[in-house]
Formats: sequence, structure tokens, C-alpha cells
Amino acid sequence: MHGLLPADIPRRILTLAAAAVMPVAAAAVLVLAAPAQAQPGQPGEPAQSGRVSIVIDSMTPQTAKPGSTVTVAGTVTNGTSQTKAGLDVQLLTSPTRFQTRDEMDGYVSKGTGASLEAVGDPFSLAASLRPGATVPWHASFQVDTVGMDQFGVYPVSAQLGDGEDDVLGVDQTLLPFWPGQQAAGLERPLDIAWVWPLIDQPHHQVCSALTSNDLTTSLAPGGRLSALLGAGQANPGAHVTWVVDPALLSDVNTMTKPYQVASGPGCAAVNEPASKAAKTWLDTLRDITAGQTPVITPYANVDVSALVHSGLAPDITSAYSMGYAVADSVLQGSFGPTIAVPAGGTADLSVLTNLATAQHIGAAVLNSSEMPPANSAGFEPDDAVTSIRTASGVNMTILLADQVLTGVLATGDTSSGVLPLSTQFTVTQRFLAETAMMAAEAPDTERSIVVNPPENWSPSATLASDLLSQTASTPWLSPTALDSLAGAPDSEHTLARQPLPGGKDSPGELTGSYLSTVAKTGIELGAYQDLLDQPSNSYVQGLQQALTATESSAWRGRAASQGLRLANKLSRFMSGEEGQIHIIAAQQVPMGGSSGLVPVSIQNGSQHAIKVRLKTSVVNVPDRTSQLSIGHFQSLITVQPKQAPTIRLPVSSAPIGATVVQLSLTTAHGKALPLPVTSLTVQSTRYGRAILFLIGAAIGILVLTSVFRGVRRRMRADTQVAPEDADLPGSVDTSSARHPTEAPDDLADARRWADDT
Repeated sequence: MHGLLPADIPRRILTLAAAAVMPVAAAAVLVLAAPAQAQPGQPGEPAQSGRVSIVIDSMTPQTAKPGSTVTVAGTVTNGTSQTKAGLDVQLLTSPTRFQTRDEMDGYVSKGTGASLEAVGDPFSLAASLRPGATVPWHASFQVDTVGMDQFGVYPVSAQLGDGEDDVLGVDQTLLPFWPGQQAAGLERPLDIAWVWPLIDQPHHQVCSALTSNDLTTSLAPGGRLSALLGAGQANPGAHVTWVVDPALLSDVNTMTKPYQVASGPGCAAVNEPASKAAKTWLDTLRDITAGQTPVITPYANVDVSALVHSGLAPDITSAYSMGYAVADSVLQGSFGPTIAVPAGGTADLSVLTNLATAQHIGAAVLNSSEMPPANSAGFEPDDAVTSIRTASGVNMTILLADQVLTGVLATGDTSSGVLPLSTQFTVTQRFLAETAMMAAEAPDTERSIVVNPPENWSPSATLASDLLSQTASTPWLSPTALDSLAGAPDSEHTLARQPLPGGKDSPGELTGSYLSTVAKTGIELGAYQDLLDQPSNSYVQGLQQALTATESSAWRGRAASQGLRLANKLSRFMSGEEGQIHIIAAQQVPMGGSSGLVPVSIQNGSQHAIKVRLKTSVVNVPDRTSQLSIGHFQSLITVQPKQAPTIRLPVSSAPIGATVVQLSLTTAHGKALPLPVTSLTVQSTRYGRAILFLIGAAIGILVLTSVFRGVRRRMRADTQVAPEDADLPGSVDTSSARHPTEAPDDLADARRWADDT
């Protein structure tokens, strides 16, 4: 620890503006007998209306040595409505170095803790300064004359006066002094490890088009990602640890070929040519990582803290697996668990337990404020390497990134790729001063530093390169890779630290309500994937990546609406695909008998084959003597795109009247699909059975009539009639006898009915 009390931690995260332009110390004013104190301005900002401002743009050298002449330069701007004349700039410093980082921060933030005296000759502005005009200035002093001779950091101020002992403005900075390795008494240079983030918000969505074309600017020369990659490549001696989001790799890889960018609702998109900048950037990164193994974040750098706290820990495992697969493919390597860098540098014990046990990660980078020393009463040398025992009993190395440096680097962000010279100078100078103070506080102690910029850090190319160049060339620093520190034991074993809370939300993490929406979309995706029959790996991977992108830590805070749009778009896409699946059946199916086959078709209007199970449910009517039942049928069916195969339902024991049958679809494994239930009515009359009885009876009557006629004809053929003029011997005369009359045909009516039929 460097003397920072826990109560003062928020104060230590200083803005760059506070570091560069502050009220001049009251002691300095007394030394110069100035009748008025200056009010600070903001470095690199236009002069405020009604005042004259001064800023420091550079200091050469940035680290003084014995015999050095220090030259400070900057600008003066007249923000008033009146012309100013007789202005001069006076440098002030002190022969006394700061003793602690807290004392140095007090000077930067409040103008206290330093007794300043004028050094060198004042610089007089030769001409009058018109309203709105800006002019340069420069002044110098000798460090030997001041009396600087000890390793440490010294105050330097530039004071603007009007020639009448009035102070119009002040800017101030910090000057490290290095007397040499032996004179400094430094046991060994401090190990320093840089986290170098190549992370962006995910541009992948459910459609093949990227959400925007923002990466075009970022990858081009002068862009954010180009600046980060170029600085790391140009300064191999800094040994940065590349922390890469595989979602970014996927997006950039997409841009190396002709691609599409979303241009409206749905999947409307415009075509874009292959990006040369994307190809150059990706080729460069491949070359770098071939010799330096990067840390791969989970896909889309998902918010691991929020996912654990919302009960979605399995999504973290999925995101890591997805990320390794993408990195393997794009970077043409083999990647696995190494070091975790949670978003914002914050995580509680439950999150680290998940990372250690479920993800098999052995080390994590956290903000130093997460585990401050337990003893806050005094200064104890603090090291960046420590360890914890997780709730599962697994030991985990913790690398504590200095929170003050993280805050300083954040002030160097730029949206345009260009920073004011004063801002750029102040960030680099503050970085040198902070690291020098860490070394000078306890020069006989072996310590290390971890520097972790914000994951969306956007420095200018010059600032990024300058910081890494200073890291490699500064004598009190020894650059090393992050995994080297992770494998080293905690050098301060006796330093007790405050324990991590078991469960505590990280500042700004994705909310429970946000992740509730994402979880609902995840359930929908699970059902949709189960619906598909042998889908291509690329199609399924695209869907899963679209869901994981909604869990990105990039959507923290105000960006949550962007993440929700991605989730809603994925949900609408799946609903649209499922909405093209229909059950086709007649509203009413007449059935004359007690059983039969009812045809039902499953129509698939989508572009993907599906496998569904047809579920049937009979709505029975109470108090019926018999109920309709549906027999066994092939309920699981594969439906090819644009096809509508038919299933025949075996229906039996149909009671007379109407019976409603409800039809629905599920996935092959029984997951319900968000499709409307289809109803059909089986109308059973049983007229068919009665007609069969009548037809059978008619056929029987016809047969009986035919038999009767045949018998009668046979009887006629056997009867003999004698001639009238001949009498047989011994015969009875029958000439007078008449033939018997034929009996009425009792079946004639039935026969005629049969004939008619």
C-alpha cells in the first residue's frame, strides 16, 4: 500500500483535468507575495469566458537527472473580452520531494502539501493578447540549482501573472527525479504488467449483417483499435498482455470479405466491400499473437458478475467455450483458460468461485480497491500479486490493478482519435509520477504493478505509444507479461487484506430485469433449436452468438437499450420462423361409421427442415355413453422446407354427434412451440351402418326370390299332359279336367323392389 486510506479511495481516482490544472498552493502564493490566488482551468480546454488561462503542453525531459535543465512549455489564452498586456509566466518548484502518494495527490487535487519557490527566469509575452487569442510560452530551470538530489517526485507549477503581482492562472505538473540506480537505493526495478484490451461492443446479430459499420473507422489508421494494435506492435519491449474479445475477432473477420450492414427493421441490409483495414489489422494481430499468447475473454466479454448474480452461470461456460472456438478459428491457434479480466475490474467471491471451478481459470485481474490492506492506519508496502481461497476450496491468484492509474488512463480517452497536447502530456507525466512514487515509497521492497485501462479505452495513437515507450525505457520499471506475475508467489505474504464479499453487485452491472428478458429469449432459442432437424453448425452457432452478444458487459448503463434491441430482434426472428409452421386440417370432418382416418397436414414454410411431434387432445362431452378415441399413429415427423406431409389419425368409437379434437405441435423432445392450437370437429352420424344393413337385407331378398323361381320352373317341367283324342289303357279320363290355377306370387312386390334396386 502507498499510504492511501480506504476512506480516501474515491478521492484517489482523479480526473486528468484535476491532475493538470489546480489552484496554486497557498504556500506558493505566500512565497511569491502574490495578492491574489489563481483559479484552475481544465487542461486542453478552450479558455473560459471572462478569464485568462494557462496550460502546460510539454516538459523536457519528463524525468530529470542530475545536471538536467528542465524546459516547460505551453500556451496562454485570453478568454476575456479585453486585450491583455504585460503578461508573464513564472515557474515554481520545490527542493523537497513528496513522501507518499497521498501527499502527491493532495498537491494535485487541492494544491496542498508543497512549499513552492520561483525558479528560472520568467517568460514575458512580448505582444498584447487580444480577446480569444492564444500564444505559446516556455521557461526553464536547473535541477541542481533547485537542490533536487533524491529519487522521487517533485512539484512544478507554471503561474501566469499580469505584471502587477496578480495571479491570473496556474497549471501544474509533477516531475520525477532519477539520480541513478545506486543513489536511488532501489533494490530492483518494479515489475510492471500491462493489460492491453482489444475489446469492442459486439456487432453480431441474428441476421448475417453487422449492426453498424463503426468498426470501419476504428480499424482505420488513427482509429481506436488501430491505435491500440499499432502501439503494442511498435513497443515489444513493453511486453503487454493482449486481452482479446473473440466477438471482435469474428466481426473483423467478417469484414475481410464483402459483408452487409443493417440498414433498417428486420434483416434489411446494405452491401459493403471487403475492408482492407480489417484484413491488415487481423493479419497484424495474427502475427503478434503467434509469439505472444493472448488472454481470450468469454465471447462478447459477457458480464460474468451479472450472470452469476442472476442465476445464469451456465451462460458463462457457454460464452468461454464459444470464445475459444472463435479465437482458434480466426487466430489459427489453440486457446484455453488462462486469466480472467472481469469487466470494470470488480468481482465478488461467488464470481471468482465460478471462474476458478467451472471455467478452470487460475488467476483474475481486479481493481486494487477490491482488496485493500486490512490495516488502514498506516503505510505498508503493497504488491499487485495476492491470492484467495474460493468458496469451493480452490486457490486463485489475484492480480490487483492500480486503481489510480486506471483512472488516469481513462482521462486520456478520445472519440476523435486526437487529444489536446496538454491532456496527452498530463496523462503520460502522471503515469511516470505515480510509478516513480510507488518505487520511491519503499525502494528496498520487491513489488509489482498491474496496469489495467478501461476495456473500452480509446487513447490517441501517440498517447498509447508514448505510455508503452515510457514503460520500456523508465529505469525504475521492468516490463513483464501478466502470466509471469500470475505464476509468481505473493511477495508480501504478511500483508493482510480485507476479504472479498461473498455476494455483491459490481458497479453498473447488467440489471436483473435486463437479464430476465435475455433469459426468456434464451428459453425461446432452446425451443427453436430443438425444433430444427439437423441444422448446419454455422446456423446454430450464429444463433447462439446472437444470444450471447446480448449478455455483453458493453451494454452496461445507458447502453442497455442497445442490448435489449438485439434480444428483441432475435426473439422476433425466431417467432417469424416458427410462424411459418402450420397445422392444416378441415374444420369439420364427417364420419358415417364408428371409426376412420382423419387427414392432417404439417406445413413448413421456412427455409430449414424441422422435426415436430403432433399432439392430439379429444374434448370429450360428459355423460356420453361412448367417447371418441384416437389410436396409435406416427406422431414424430420430419418436414422438409416448403413441404406439407400428411398424417392420418385413426379415429374410433365415435359417438353420434360432434366431437372436437385439438391439435398442437411440440419439438421432438416435447418442448412447447408458440403456435396456435388447431381444432377440428369430427361429425359422426352412423348413417353408413344403417345403409349397410339395408343393402344386406335387399341382397338377401333378391337371393330368396331367385331360388323360389328356380324351384317353380323345375316343378312345371316334370308334369305330363295326355292328348285329348287318346286314352291310355287303364287311365282316368281327364279331358274334362282343368289345370290348377297358379297361386298369387307373394314375393312379387319384394322382387320388383329388388329389380328396381
